[in-house]
This record gives sequence, C-alpha cells and structure tokens, in this order.
Amino acid sequence: MASEKVVDIAIIGAGPGGMATAIEAKLAGINNILVVDKASTHNDMIHKFYKKGKRVDKDWMGRKAEFEGNVSFDECSKEEYIKQMDDLLASHGVLDKFIYDTEIWNVVKAEDGLFDVKLSEDNVVKAKNVVVSVGRMGKPNKPGYKFPKAIRPRLNFNLSKVCNGERVMIVGGGDTAGEYAYGLVELEGMEDCTVTLNYRKPTITRMNPLNTEMTTKHLDDGTLINKMGVDVESVEPVGDEGEERVQVNFTDGTSEVYERIVFALGGTSPKDFLVNSKIETGKWDEPLMDEKTLETNIPGLYTIGDVVTDQGSIALAFNHASFVMNDIVAKR
Repeated sequence: MASEKVVDIAIIGAGPGGMATAIEAKLAGINNILVVDKASTHNDMIHKFYKKGKRVDKDWMGRKAEFEGNVSFDECSKEEYIKQMDDLLASHGVLDKFIYDTEIWNVVKAEDGLFDVKLSEDNVVKAKNVVVSVGRMGKPNKPGYKFPKAIRPRLNFNLSKVCNGERVMIVGGGDTAGEYAYGLVELEGMEDCTVTLNYRKPTITRMNPLNTEMTTKHLDDGTLINKMGVDVESVEPVGDEGEERVQVNFTDGTSEVYERIVFALGGTSPKDFLVNSKIETGKWDEPLMDEKTLETNIPGLYTIGDVVTDQGSIALAFNHASFVMNDIVAKR
C-alpha cells in the first residue's frame, strides 16, 4: 500500500458496520474505498465466538431495529450468516477493498484537509472521509511481576494458544477480559477447559452492560470460576522440565496451578483511540456525534456500530452504515 494513496473513504473495522459501509459506498457509486481490520477475516467476533450452528439474529437482547438501508440478511445459523456476508461482498465487488491483520495506529485530520490513517510507522493512507466501526483496539499491557523463562510460552495475551482441556486463568477486569472469559466458556471445541476470571477488585466495574451481564451470568452459575478480589503476587513453574505448568501465587496466600494464563490488562481502548483521533467523548467514553448522521466533532469522521452503542444489534450497525453514506453522498 503506497503511502501516497488517497481514498474517498477509509473504513476501520470489518464487522457488520464496516462491511455494510463498504457495500453502501459501492451502491452509492463510491469505489475508491479501503477497509482495514486487525483480524484475519470480516465478522471476526462471529467467526470466533459463535458456536457451530448458533443462530445469528439481527437484534440483540430484545432490542429491536428494522433494516433501513440497502444491506440486510436473513436470520440463520452462524455458517449461513457468514456465507450470506461472503456472497454480499462478492456480489458487490468489494472483496479486494479489505486489508486484514492490520491495526490502525490512529487517524488524524491533516492540514491539507485529508485524514492520515496510520497503518504503521511508515505507511499512511490519505482519506477524504473515515468511518470508525470498532469495539476495542490494541494489545493489553503486561503485568509488573516477572515471567520465569520456563513458563513464558504459557503466559499469553489472547486466546489463540488455548487448547481444549486446559485450566485457564483470564486476568483483567475490562471488556476484553470479560469477552475472553465467557467467550472461552462458550467456544465450541473448548468444552473441557476450566476457566477462571481473576481481577484485583471484587466486583465488575469496568465492563460495558452486555459484557457485565454475560460475565456475571457465568460467574453466578459456576461455569466461570470466580477468583476476583485478589491480586497475583507472582508466577512460577511447576512440573517436569519441558512440560512446566504455571503456579500462580495470590496476595491472599493461596496458590493455584494452570496450564494457561491469559492477560487482558487494558491497552489501547476505544477511548484511547477516540482521544488520539481528537474525537470528543461523553460521560461514559462514548463518542459525541450527530445522532442522524453519526458524524463526530471532526467533519468527515464518523463512528458507527459497537463503538457508539452497547446494543450489539447487527441491524443497527447496518443502519448506521446507511446513515453515514447518505451524509457523505449529500456533501459530495
């Protein structure tokens, strides 16, 4: 991707909102677009956290939203939904507009009136408009205590290395920790994992309402082991050489042994990304924008989908894409 490339619309995130924005742009006659996602495929959360055969609904948690734009889908199983989305992207000729496995560092409006979308230190794409459709970004922070060399492979920052049957402890109290914890409990093929959630505070205070509800449900029914209200003091290897497991020593004097520790201790949150992009935020760190157009305080910069609502409705994300595109077209 050449650093001097200029696109009409840069779309950050390939979930339902970002994907629908690409299709709405194509239907509006805007072909010079780019979609960037840190995952390896569109609709990554559905790929990862929906069990095989699980129904994909347009609404979420009883909150209704009717399709108002050009993009919709028939409620169906996970596999059928992914196929519908694959077919939609292919039929509208936008598959080649997607770049995966790429994180956005930030988005800044430059003096020339264009947005600098920073893909890496030396790779910047210029964009006339930017649509942000993300939930959270970035890598988690590392804890302060040392990792003995023998167990470093068992100390991770995502779920990619977790194997079925392992005793896993998720460390953190934010949205990522909650999604990792209940997501792993519900993940197909991981039924024999034992999952523990550890956080230094005794109650959940930092998760959005949806993640709080889902995490609390699993804590209450015992499918997620509660190790909250206590901090990790140290970790050390136990077991035979080459097959060491992780002994976690807690500040209350107890110890437990795990095959895998996953740290989700913050990082570049949506708030960080919004602030770095100079987007004004409200009391709950939500972006402030025009409710009809979803344009932020920065002209040409829009926020849609999960970054602006905790409703999780696919229909709503699709509608957001339509609202944004109507505004972009009206200003051309």
